[in-house]
Amino acid sequence: MNVKTTTRFARRAAAAVLFGAALLAAPATVSAQSSYYFPQATAADFDPAIPTPEAFLGYPVGSHYTRHDQIVAYLKELERLSDRVTVETIGSTYEHRPLLSVVITSASNQSRIDDIQRVHASVADTNGPAITADQPVVVGLFYSVHGNETSSGEAMLMTAYYLAASRSPETLEWLDKAVIVIDPSQNPDGRDRAANWHNAWKSNPASSDPQDKEHVEAWPAGRINHYFTDLNRDWLAITQTETRAKLEAFHRWKPNFQIDFHEMGAESTYYFEPSPASMESPLLPRAAYEWNVTLAKYHAQALDNLGSLYFTREVFDNFSPVYGSTYPDFHGGIGVTVEQASSRGLVQETSNGPLTFPFTIRNQTNVGLATIRGAVAERAGLLAFQRDFFRSAVDQGRRHTSQAFVFGDPANSGLTRQTLELLQAHRIQVYPLNERITQDGRTFEPGSAYVVPSAQPQFRLIHSIFDRTPPTKGSVYGSTSYSIALAYNLNSTGLRRVPAIGTALTAIPAAQGGVSGPDTAYAYAVDWRDQNAPRLLATLL
Repeated sequence: MNVKTTTRFARRAAAAVLFGAALLAAPATVSAQSSYYFPQATAADFDPAIPTPEAFLGYPVGSHYTRHDQIVAYLKELERLSDRVTVETIGSTYEHRPLLSVVITSASNQSRIDDIQRVHASVADTNGPAITADQPVVVGLFYSVHGNETSSGEAMLMTAYYLAASRSPETLEWLDKAVIVIDPSQNPDGRDRAANWHNAWKSNPASSDPQDKEHVEAWPAGRINHYFTDLNRDWLAITQTETRAKLEAFHRWKPNFQIDFHEMGAESTYYFEPSPASMESPLLPRAAYEWNVTLAKYHAQALDNLGSLYFTREVFDNFSPVYGSTYPDFHGGIGVTVEQASSRGLVQETSNGPLTFPFTIRNQTNVGLATIRGAVAERAGLLAFQRDFFRSAVDQGRRHTSQAFVFGDPANSGLTRQTLELLQAHRIQVYPLNERITQDGRTFEPGSAYVVPSAQPQFRLIHSIFDRTPPTKGSVYGSTSYSIALAYNLNSTGLRRVPAIGTALTAIPAAQGGVSGPDTAYAYAVDWRDQNAPRLLATLL
């Protein structure tokens, strides 16, 4: 997407260098890399026992596209050498690449990380212990959900190195007052597809021609995962294995400030939120969007220090919970999309001059560090906002026209089960129905139907799943309607009262099924209304 560069925050200093024309090739030495990517730091700021990405990989960052297995290996090396870093494998992709969750914080915090995590995650329990202002703030840095938006993955390497190796007083304060949770690659299969393409077709010297094969990725390209799904639209429906693993890690921490790193067309500059008012959700507190303005100042300052241009308030969505930058907003965090103009190769000619891969990496790296800086500076306010968020969600649900939502269909137990799995993944409380209900021409029976009360901490996500999407204030970037119940034709309805219910489910009931009829039968009759009927047919075939 190409956008004009007009901005409330942009400062066009005469010394600004838009696309780093002086760096058409990647820096040749470790010291050059450090001074380029971290211009405010000195060599003495870094622990020499921690290898730079260049030293470990054997090439300067920005001169080659780093494969996922190399990313994994470097992060595990940081874990081996640094008491600030822990790396956990949380799943694998359809092509069997590991999915990781990386936690970086001070050694002191690492020694009690389970306690910190348990206390922070309890913020969603409105009857739980209070979250005090001295609790570490949780920062989420989520990279490469679109695999061919490649600067973010390389920036992740530089960011992880900085946090593991920097000895500056500011960094030590960050590590003491924050827990940084990194998803290094949300879409490893797509990223490797893109990395292999760019590495296969790059040339020396690099070609800046936009029509050069390096810049024109063949279908299906690296944006999507193995099953051609855009994982940045899957946070609500959770249809892919990568999303399921990622959400499990997300809910362990519920970050206070989370960044989703993206790229856009080469002719643009850099985007960060706040988004336009027309793209704000009426389900969320107004304070959530005010926080976007507060935290944007830290991103603006970081890019000003680099002399990089940027814009805000013009495009992109803060309306729908399907996105990685908006799903945190529905959990009391401040989610932000950042978008870097993409070189889609080592260097690409644009109307603004040459756009280099190292330049895009530098912007993403410094915005990531600015995110941590802002979260630490605003720690007390962010923690208080998240605590109040879940309390206000309960109140909002209590005032809602539908006091509960009921769903379930004896003819489609497969879809009912799938909905239960979805609700549990989103940490939504659900109960078995204990009385027969008829409403809006639909009947729900005990044994096949379930109830979701509105007055609970996850009400805003409940609304997103069962109710109609609230009206927009104008055009939005995408996903103007996202109701799961409507999309899947789920047998459900809102109720004006909470009916008789059982004990909250902690596990999904075992699936019931079998074959009836005589052993001499020579055919099967299958009720095609069930969500799992196609799966049964595929098995029989």
